[in-house]
Amino acid sequence: MRVAIKVGYDGSHFSGFAMQPGKKTVEGEIIKRLKKTNIIKGRKEAKFQYAARTDKGVSAFGNVIAFNCRGNAIRVMKGLKNIWVFGYAEVDEKFNPRYCRTKIYRYYLPAKKIDIRRMKEAAGLFVGEHDFSYFARVDARNPVRRMDRIDVIKKGDVIKIDFEAPSFLWNQIRRIVAAMTRYAEGKINIDDIVDALEKKKRANFGVAPAENLVLLDIKYDFEFMPLLPEEIVIKREIFMDAPTIHRNK
Repeated sequence: MRVAIKVGYDGSHFSGFAMQPGKKTVEGEIIKRLKKTNIIKGRKEAKFQYAARTDKGVSAFGNVIAFNCRGNAIRVMKGLKNIWVFGYAEVDEKFNPRYCRTKIYRYYLPAKKIDIRRMKEAAGLFVGEHDFSYFARVDARNPVRRMDRIDVIKKGDVIKIDFEAPSFLWNQIRRIVAAMTRYAEGKINIDDIVDALEKKKRANFGVAPAENLVLLDIKYDFEFMPLLPEEIVIKREIFMDAPTIHRNK
């Protein structure tokens, strides 16, 4: 039986999602628990796959993993520390969680010194299809991506920025946030962002801190059965509305 499980985790306790030798990661902790309880024999044998490889410090409420199992994986995973199970679905043997309909991330910023009008103006530049070469850590993948929406919402002394797209490049959101913030604080002109998007001149606006980024959800053409104990719902809402915000000085 192959299952897809929607997981959340507090990224401050891990060196990223993907397994790394000698480091504590989300994937590593999950696989270690599943192997120890004989739910899976090994990563390769179970065809263990994930939807998003979040960086060190990035948290999630809706990353998705999939694997072939031979027992009650949900019961076993509920014992993991700083990792929570939010949803469950039985899927086809060929299902790969990477191929989703859309991904939604949220970035938190302190509202102090930020012009919310300029922040929204900058956000609008990134919506649509663009070459994000200067707004991502470029690898072998195609730098052209489609951004479906960026919503900027101020709530009290916190600004929440929601990003939705079918896929993202490495560090794309954090580099976009850095550029938006620099413009909102009056440190660059709007034309600097436009020129970088059009690749008229090379630009490096920096990278916003990972700790303020949360993977909110990943959507498919099927629904997950929710598995949300009341205490987890409360913890999730508190975390989403009152995050600990880190910023480069």
